[in-house]
Amino acid sequence: MSLLLEPYTLRQLTLLNRIAVSPMCQYSSVDGLANDWHLVHLGSRAVGGAGLIFTEATAVTAEGRITAQDLGLWNDAQIEPLQRITRFITAQGAVAGIQLAHAGRKASTHRPWLGKSGSVKPEDGGWVPVGPRGLPSTRSTRRRPSSMKGRLAKSSRPSSRPPNARWRPVSRWWKCMLPMATCCISSSRP
Repeated sequence: MSLLLEPYTLRQLTLLNRIAVSPMCQYSSVDGLANDWHLVHLGSRAVGGAGLIFTEATAVTAEGRITAQDLGLWNDAQIEPLQRITRFITAQGAVAGIQLAHAGRKASTHRPWLGKSGSVKPEDGGWVPVGPRGLPSTRSTRRRPSSMKGRLAKSSRPSSRPPNARWRPVSRWWKCMLPMATCCISSSRP
């Protein structure tokens, strides 16, 4: 008998089965907010029996989005819509996962089906991408990003959020992956 449909335990998290839905960029969000499209897209995979379902690439900063229509998790307004999807997925017996992302110097692009290449100009709703050293990506049609130099140290400082602010997870998958997370500030090049 195949193990595909058998429960699978990863650390303290048990999945319904070994079927996982990988992240698929949908480019269907406004201001980084998950909406009914995301609920139906991801929820239907849970109803269909998948054990683990990932959101699309979810930007951790507004400037880190691939397109202006990417999901986001850089402000509190974006938490509840993602939790709504997580609640639905969980009610179907599946586990919700999230792919946190930052597009770096390849940010601020057009949605693929528009057939346009290169960066979206700020006057057209785009922004200046941020890259590790301020060098453009290999595509000549992309704008030179601003450098992240100094931003990494600033982002590692204590949060400006009040110390009693509650941390609200939007996924149970982090429990499985957290021990694998590493910080390479000390080993990164200037």
